[in-house]
Amino acid sequence: MKVGTDSVLLGSWAKVNTEEQILDIGTGTGILPLMLAQKVDGNCKIDAIEIDKSAIIDARINFDNSTWKSSLKLIEDDFNAFETNTQYDVIISNPPFFEGLAPTQKSRSTARNASDKLSYDNLINRASQLLKQSGRMYLIIPVENYKKVILLAKENALALKSKLSLRPKLSKPINRVLIELVKEVGFTGTAAAQELVIRNEENKYSSLHKLLTEDYYL
Repeated sequence: MKVGTDSVLLGSWAKVNTEEQILDIGTGTGILPLMLAQKVDGNCKIDAIEIDKSAIIDARINFDNSTWKSSLKLIEDDFNAFETNTQYDVIISNPPFFEGLAPTQKSRSTARNASDKLSYDNLINRASQLLKQSGRMYLIIPVENYKKVILLAKENALALKSKLSLRPKLSKPINRVLIELVKEVGFTGTAAAQELVIRNEENKYSSLHKLLTEDYYL
C-alpha cells in the first residue's frame, strides 16, 4: 500500500477513543482509517468517503484485508454531495493542497477532487455541521493556508485546540501544519503548539518523528 508521510503523521498524531464514530474525508487508499482503527483495536466505527474510482478499489482491498474490517465502511461519493444523519465524534482529512497552487503543482487526480470543488470553505463548513458538540477535527495543511483555515474554523464554530508545525529538516522552513479543531461553544483554552523536524541533516527520520510514528512502522 502506498503510504505518504503526511498521512502517517496525521494518523499518528490524531487522538481517538473507543466507541467513537469517525469520518475520513478523501480516504484515498484508506491509510487513515486503518491507523485510527489500530489505535483502539477496532472498537470504533469509521466511515471513509472517496470519489476517485481507482483509489476506492485499493481502499476496498485494504479494508477487506484488515483485522478491523468490521469497523470500516467505504463510501463512494463526493463529499460536497454527501448526506448522512450521523453526527461524528471525530472528522479527519488529508485534503488536497490545491488552493493557491499553480496547475503544474496539482499532484492529486482531478477526479478525486471534483474539479477542485472541495475547497477549505466547503470542507470546514460541512465538517462543522457533521460534528457532535465537543467533536474534534484533524487536518494537515500547507503553512501558507494556516491563517485562512483558522479563520474559516472560527466562522464555523470550531476552535483551535492544538497544532504541530512540521519542518522537513532543521535547516528548512515550516511547510505543513497539523491542527486539531474542537466544536465547543465558548472554548477559551490556549492552543497547545509544538514543532516537529521530520528528517535530520543525514536525511534520516528524526528521533521525534520515530517516536510519534513508532506504532505504524515495523
